[in-house]
Amino acid sequence: MIVRFTVALVAAFASLCAAQAQTPDAKPRDIRLLISHPPGGGYDTYARLLARHIGKQVPGGANIISQNMPGAAGVLMTNYMASQAPKDGSMIGLGPGSVATAALFNNAGARYDARTFSWIGSMNSEVGVAVSWKTSPVKTAQDLFSHELIVAAAGKTDNSVVFPSALNSILGTRFKIISGYGGSSETTLALERGEAAGIGGWNYSSIVATRPDWLKDGSINLLAQFALARHPDLPNTPTAVELGRTDQEREVLRLVFAQSSMGRVVFGPPGLADDAAKMWKDAFRATIADAEFLADARHARIEINQPMDGEAVSRLVEDLHNANAAQIKRAAEAAGGAG
Repeated sequence: MIVRFTVALVAAFASLCAAQAQTPDAKPRDIRLLISHPPGGGYDTYARLLARHIGKQVPGGANIISQNMPGAAGVLMTNYMASQAPKDGSMIGLGPGSVATAALFNNAGARYDARTFSWIGSMNSEVGVAVSWKTSPVKTAQDLFSHELIVAAAGKTDNSVVFPSALNSILGTRFKIISGYGGSSETTLALERGEAAGIGGWNYSSIVATRPDWLKDGSINLLAQFALARHPDLPNTPTAVELGRTDQEREVLRLVFAQSSMGRVVFGPPGLADDAAKMWKDAFRATIADAEFLADARHARIEINQPMDGEAVSRLVEDLHNANAAQIKRAAEAAGGAG
């Protein structure tokens, strides 16, 4: 009965797409795009860019309805996708790469296996950075070992918590993490209000998109990059992996920061119908290569840096889960709230 129902559902979905493609006046199908973070921040900006363009790549067209579902740095939304999202292709989500490692790092709130999702693609290979406000005595990465830096942060699985926690644990830096802010839009306000002296993990692309003036006028100091390689725009800022003093430290840091490669990840729920999964993966590839999409991104100062297709994201998720168990355990412990 279940098999017959699934086949019938997929057939009905395919027929609907075909009918829409053949009927010029057909109303585009409504699709809900869940967003892991609140309005106004980087994830919201990327999601709404995607929503403006991906619908035209869906057979018959699609009306993308964006819905913010913030909480636990994307884990709340991902739990919803795992347990309640329809499996007919009518709902997809966009969130941080950390949703793929939250359960791996034994976060009790992550009630899913990341390997079961239908990974559609990632819009950007994110480079996170640690920053300090211009009045802080912390000006460089080396200052983090001798001076305390109070940093504003979101939920315990957010990069603004995970990344500085990892450096504190592995390298002995002196981040003091004040968590509980709603997202990057709130942590930046905390800097402006003087509630914090820095942010311990902030996507560089978000700074470019939402606070480019802070880069130009020197309002913030860029201390370290949380990525496996330096961003082309930041040749003089060291990566956290480069700060490692031993091979063991560097290997654990690589495991923590590999998630950055899938920084703005798009996915469907576990058990997504095969035809629907293929449709979304094809639509994502076409969108990322679309001239109008890229022009819109450039106009809005939204970085599209080394995007990944769904197959590449799936391979990375598998690789992370297949890492050495002792290294996974150490990375989970180092990530603090994520462990």
